Amino acid sequence: MAQEREPNNTVATADNIGAISRTGVREARTAKREGSVSFDDRDIFRFLTGNPATCEIKLSLSGVNGTVSLFRDSNRNGQLEASELIDSTLGKSSKTIVLEGAASELDEFYAQVSKGGPAANYSLDITVTPKVARESEPNNVASQAKDIGQLNGSRRYEGSVHNSKDRTDFYGFQIGATRNVSINLSDPNFSTANTDLRLYRDANNNKRIDSGEFVAASTGARSQENISRQLGAGNYFVEVVSLSGSVNYGLHMSAKS
Repeated sequence: MAQEREPNNTVATADNIGAISRTGVREARTAKREGSVSFDDRDIFRFLTGNPATCEIKLSLSGVNGTVSLFRDSNRNGQLEASELIDSTLGKSSKTIVLEGAASELDEFYAQVSKGGPAANYSLDITVTPKVARESEPNNVASQAKDIGQLNGSRRYEGSVHNSKDRTDFYGFQIGATRNVSINLSDPNFSTANTDLRLYRDANNNKRIDSGEFVAASTGARSQENISRQLGAGNYFVEVVSLSGSVNYGLHMSAKS
């Protein structure tokens, strides 16, 4: 006898949980669901965080060795597209996914449960945690860039960026006279993340990136990005930005006469 499919195995028939939290709520809220899934089936749950201050979504799966994937329907077309995948448990029992913050309490998310092998019963908890005075890394905006000071010789830094958590890291440096500057971004783990490198000159010294201050970028979808330029005296920003995935990077910068 063929395994009977539950009605929530497509986006169109997803189990609609609705808003888990609401604006102004400061404590975590959890929605609980139970179901059964097998190798030829998947269960999909649609939900809203309901709170624009949301910074974490935690997916906890028990009772089955399965996988939960989280999607945000960014273009609101009611489809789960590869580019909209935020993260996956990859067979783990739980996963906490930290967001930069939902753009709107009306943002639509989908949690998808799947597994290989025979049908098994499971329990799924989706927990939404609002942002409450959460300290972020200090260099995720230009005005709080890590200040390198005068760039002379070589410097090396390490950091991490994620397209849905701490998407950008900024580094600020100064050059006192014309120098040949080389900036190299490496991904030592050769991850599948797509990370770009950008360079700006803070021409008006206001510690912000304004129109006309862009200098150069390295935008290849590869494990290494490079910018080499002859730069005049002034203040500059280097931006490491994640377009997809998560990466622990190495940043090497040098200036020579």
